[in-house]
Amino acid sequence: MFAHAQCYKQGYPRPRFVRDGWTCLDGKWKFSFDDADEGEAKKWYKGGKLSGEIVVPFAYQTKASGIGDEHRHDHLWYERTFSCRLARGKRLLLHFDGADYTAKVWLNGQMLGTHSGGYSRFTFDATHALKAGENVLVVKCDDSYSAAQPRGKQRCVPENVSCFYTDTSGIWKTIWLEEVADVSLERVLTTCEYERQCVLFEYKLRGYCEGLTLEIEAFYQGARAARTETQLFSDHGKIRLDLTLNDHMLNMKPWTIGRTEQHFDLVYRLRRAGETVDEVRSYTALVDYRVRENRIEVNYLPCYYFRMVLAQGYYPQSGLTPKSDEELLNDVLMIKEMGFNGVRMHQKIEDERFYYFCDMVGLFCWLEMPAVYDFSPESASALMREWTEVVLQYKGYLSVMAYVPVNESWGVLQTSENAQMQRLTSGLYSLTKALDPSRLVISNDGWEHTESDIVTLHNYAQSGRELSLAYGDLSAFLSGKLTGDTHTRAPFADGWKYSGQPVIVSEYGGIALRADEKGDWGYGNAAKDAAELLARMRELTQAIVGVDGCQGYCYTQFTDVMQEKNGLVTEDRRPKADLKEIRKINSLVREI
Repeated sequence: MFAHAQCYKQGYPRPRFVRDGWTCLDGKWKFSFDDADEGEAKKWYKGGKLSGEIVVPFAYQTKASGIGDEHRHDHLWYERTFSCRLARGKRLLLHFDGADYTAKVWLNGQMLGTHSGGYSRFTFDATHALKAGENVLVVKCDDSYSAAQPRGKQRCVPENVSCFYTDTSGIWKTIWLEEVADVSLERVLTTCEYERQCVLFEYKLRGYCEGLTLEIEAFYQGARAARTETQLFSDHGKIRLDLTLNDHMLNMKPWTIGRTEQHFDLVYRLRRAGETVDEVRSYTALVDYRVRENRIEVNYLPCYYFRMVLAQGYYPQSGLTPKSDEELLNDVLMIKEMGFNGVRMHQKIEDERFYYFCDMVGLFCWLEMPAVYDFSPESASALMREWTEVVLQYKGYLSVMAYVPVNESWGVLQTSENAQMQRLTSGLYSLTKALDPSRLVISNDGWEHTESDIVTLHNYAQSGRELSLAYGDLSAFLSGKLTGDTHTRAPFADGWKYSGQPVIVSEYGGIALRADEKGDWGYGNAAKDAAELLARMRELTQAIVGVDGCQGYCYTQFTDVMQEKNGLVTEDRRPKADLKEIRKINSLVREI
C-alpha cells in the first residue's frame, strides 16, 4: 500500500495546504433555473426565492445532483444557510473549488465578489458580511455554449457528438469555509532546487503588519530534518530550506514514482510578536524534471520509458465530479495495477486530491488545460488568465512532470500557418515557464508544435505496420516528411523546426469492443472480444516501442466516457480485459 503525508485529512480539498479548522458546505442546497435571467432584477440574492433543490457539488446535468436535466440552462441560482460564531481577530474565508463558468456570490444580501473560469479555485473573504446566528449564502452561476471560454470536452451544441460530452454547468466542486487570523498565509509555493538539495518557498500573506516571522519545519519519516524562522518585511517573499539529511548514510532522499515515501512533511507557522497566529501543514520533496539532448531525465537520470494512459475523469452518476477520496484513489491504484507509470489527465483540471494520490502512490502526471474552441482576443485572454490560476494552484505537486496548455490546435486551428496563433501557443509555453520553471511544458500536444520541451505525436493508426511506416525513420518524420502516414498532422507549425527534443506518442489506440451499444464508437473497427482487444493493443504498443528515438507512449484511454467506448475499463470501472494481461503489454519495455 502507501503511507499518507502527515497533513492528509480525508475529504480535505486542498491537500498541500492544510489547516485544522474547516467546514464543508456540500450537501442539499435550494436551487432554481433562471432561464429568463430575471433573478438579479428581482433580488433573489437576498434569499428565500428559490423553489427547487440540488445536491452540491454535482452539476445539475448529473443524476448525483438529484436533477439529471441535460438540457441547456444558462442561469442557475443556489442558496443555503449556515451558522458561524467567528472569534475576535478572525476572518472567514469562503472557498469555491470549481464553478462553471461565471459565479456571483452574496452573503446576507451583500455581494462578496465575482469569478469567471470553470476550473480554478477562487476565494472570497466573507467576514464583512457575516452576522450572528443564521447566514444566507446565495450563488448565481452563468454558463453558455460560448466557444471563447475554456470548456474542454463539454459540448457547445444541444446533443453529445463525437468526443464531446454533456456539459457541466454551475457548482461542480466542493465549497468550504475556513477560519483564519486577520493576518494569515494565503499561499506557499514550493520549488525544488535539486542540485542544491534545497526547496524554495514563495509565501504570500493576507494582510501584513510589523513583527511577523515565518517558521518552516521539515520532517523526514517523523524526525525533524530542518528548520528556519525568518522575519518578514512585506506580504510576500522567498525562503530557502536545506533538505540535506546529515544524520543519514545517504544524505539525499529524492522522490520518484518508486520512492514515494521519500517526501518531507512540512509545518508553516506564522507568528506575530512571538505568538503563532496561523499554522498550516504540507509536504514537499526533492525531485527534478529536465530535458537533456533527446531524453527526459528524472532526478538527472534518463531512467524511465513513459508508459502512460489518457484519462478524462468522468464518472457514470456524477460527471466530472468524483464522489469521494476513494473514487480518486481507486483510479490511481487501477492505473498502476495495469502497469502504466503515468497518466495524462485530458481536458480537465482534476480535483487536487487526485494529484495528491499520484504523489503518494507514484504516477507521473501531465496537467492539461481544457480548451477554448475559438480564436479571438476574448478567448486568448480567458485562456491565459485561467491557466495562470491553475498553474499557481497546482504548482508543487511532485508527480506533475509536464504542463499542457493546448491540445491538438483546439482553439487555434490554423496554428500551422497563422503567426498570431503560433504566438499564443509559444506565449503560453513562456508564461508557464515563468510561473513554474521546474516542470516541462508541451506547447500544443499532438502536432504543430512551436516552442516545446517534448515533441508529442497523436496517431490512431489501427495496425502496427502503419505506425512503423509512419515512424520507421523518425528523424525524417520530425523534419516534415509525412509520406506513408495518414493519421496525423505535421509535428511542427510552419517556421518551427525540430531541435532535438524527446519524442512521445501521446495518443494512440482507442480500440472499442464490438459488444458496446449501437451508436457508441472507438477508433477503427471494434474488437470482437477481449482477446482481440489485447492483441491489437499489444501490436500497436510493440510498434511504438520499436521506434528508435521515442521515449514513451500514452494509450487512449483509461475509461469509457459516455458515447466514447474505447476505454480499457467501462465508465463504472469494470475491466474489459484481464488487468494482468494489460500489465504484460506495458512490460514490453522495462525501465532504461
